[in-house]
Amino acid sequence: MRKTLLILLGGMMLVALASVLYPQRKNSNTSVDGNTAILEVTETTSQEITKEEQTAMNVIYRAHNPSNIKAMWLSQFDLSPIYTDGNHQREEQDYRVLLSRVLDRVVETGINTVIVQVRPNMDSMYPSKICPMSKYVVGQYGEGARYDPFDILVEEAHTRGLSVHAWINPLRGMLTDEILKISNDYPVRQLYNDPQTRSKILVEHEGRWYLNPAYAEARELIVSGAREILLNYNVDGLHMDDYFYPSGCTDSFDEDAYVDYLKNAEPMSLASFRREQINILVRELYAMVKQTNDSVLFGISPGGNMDTNYNRLGADVYTWCSEKGYIDYICPQVYWGMEHETYDFVKVCQTFDEMIKVDGVRLLIGMTLGKAKSKYDPYAGIGQWEWRDHSDILYRCLQYTKALKHCAGVSYFCYQYFYDPVSGVSVQETSTERSLFVPFLKEIQWNATDS
Repeated sequence: MRKTLLILLGGMMLVALASVLYPQRKNSNTSVDGNTAILEVTETTSQEITKEEQTAMNVIYRAHNPSNIKAMWLSQFDLSPIYTDGNHQREEQDYRVLLSRVLDRVVETGINTVIVQVRPNMDSMYPSKICPMSKYVVGQYGEGARYDPFDILVEEAHTRGLSVHAWINPLRGMLTDEILKISNDYPVRQLYNDPQTRSKILVEHEGRWYLNPAYAEARELIVSGAREILLNYNVDGLHMDDYFYPSGCTDSFDEDAYVDYLKNAEPMSLASFRREQINILVRELYAMVKQTNDSVLFGISPGGNMDTNYNRLGADVYTWCSEKGYIDYICPQVYWGMEHETYDFVKVCQTFDEMIKVDGVRLLIGMTLGKAKSKYDPYAGIGQWEWRDHSDILYRCLQYTKALKHCAGVSYFCYQYFYDPVSGVSVQETSTERSLFVPFLKEIQWNATDS
């Protein structure tokens, strides 16, 4: 009895300690003034988190992720009309009503996990000291939030039994005119203002600015922003999408860093150099997640074309899936049908399934209803009219995932192909496809095995 009492008291003390160390579990009524967020955010580097703090954080929240993940991406385009009314943030009560309908529809579809975009362009869907408020939430850059929509979303999703993965775009930033609207208090504006870092750590490509992952300062900004999410919100996962090095970026994008590297190391091609920079970033994000809250999952959703991933974007998915310390799950975007001439669904799924060589990495298959809506795939060759001629493609794709050794679930892009975000009206063009695969989605179970 005494031992039990001591354990109980110890747990209560840890909770109390956590509430002091991490007061960042915010009330949704907290306001933000102008350009600069006034919310208190714990700015703790991964090296500064002590063992006691780690224990306290884990007492506060243990992530919940089902063994069979049935996910849906909620993109900035899905949620922007929910967040905003014209060029301003929607009134909180209106937002709550619209959000509730979205989440109710998600649950009705058989989904148990939402992957919510929180950082599309070095901005933020929640009040942050690291990234400015996104135009998708407040209508325009330079504005502040009157309440925290992501805090409300996490709470409402958990109330419905949904797991929440926070989705970040690591490198892609804003346009020049957008950066100029935000406060000088934000790191991205400081990188832009400083001639020593502009075009070096922050690089322009086709009018948009990107962080250069070859520099530790850029990677630390990405990791710090992700850590802020884990410290402030009870998320169940951190999710990184397919925007790595921008497609088509020239040698000049990271020329200085590459030349400096060649001065002090064995020769390496530029493509290999870029893959290594992304690998370092992925390792750092994974380590941060596990140190901050080891119950949270870290996953990446690359494109389904491995040639593009590996040779053009710097995404070394082979390494992430074959070595420990990179990811908990891989979620390739297999956005093609069964009859695609080059990248048919079965072949691409098999490629990723066979890539997994290490215990602890699970496979989620990403699918889209985009072509079910358009009825056309211009790049599918002989299969370009498959989506017009058949209405059971996603049903057959879902069936096939049962044959994959490492598959533990699926994810669908995205809400607006299921329902209109504001009205909640069913999307007519995809209704037949959904009527076939959604009942099966509610029942399906996978039997993923370790490598």
